[in-house]
Amino acid sequence: MIKLYDNENENEVGIISEAQLDVLVEELADESLDEYTYNINPKVISYLEGSGADSDLITLLRRALGSRTSMELRYEPD
Repeated sequence: MIKLYDNENENEVGIISEAQLDVLVEELADESLDEYTYNINPKVISYLEGSGADSDLITLLRRALGSRTSMELRYEPD
């Protein structure tokens, strides 16, 4: 399992599977700030949803983003 963190406050926002991480890495290469950090915003979440990302991942990302317009999401590899 992979832990996701909010780079702004270092809070853990959730745990995802390897398959969910693969979706993030594959679909968000252009949004990558570095090897482990992605810029997430409502447009990116909608794109992931339209690309077939599973509903649990979409729900987690929406909850993590909350009312903000964007955030930096980081994962830590095992």
